[in-house]
Amino acid sequence: MKKFLCTFFLPALLEDSFWEEIPGHRKYINSLMEAETIVTYSVNQNRSKGWVVINATTEKEAGKIIERFPIRRFINYQADELFIFDSMIGAPRLILN
Repeated sequence: MKKFLCTFFLPALLEDSFWEEIPGHRKYINSLMEAETIVTYSVNQNRSKGWVVINATTEKEAGKIIERFPIRRFINYQADELFIFDSMIGAPRLILN
C-alpha cells in the first residue's frame, strides 16, 4: 500500500455552511482513521491549509477519498505520492530508568 500526502486549501472566509459540515466530516475522518485508511490529519492554526496522509493503492484512489470529504465543496487539494514517510505514531516511547 502506498502513502499519499494530500494538501487541502480552505477558503479565507469559513461560512456557517462550512461549520455545519464539520460534525459529519469529523465522523468520516475518524472512521477512516480507525480503518487505517487515513494515517494523519492536521490543519494549520489559521485554518487556511490542511494535510492528510492516506493509505491507497493509487493517486486516483486517494483522490476518491478526498472527493467524499463532507467539506469537499469548500476545498481545493493536491495529492503527492510519498517516497518516505517516517512517524512515531503508534510506537511506544522507550523510557530508560
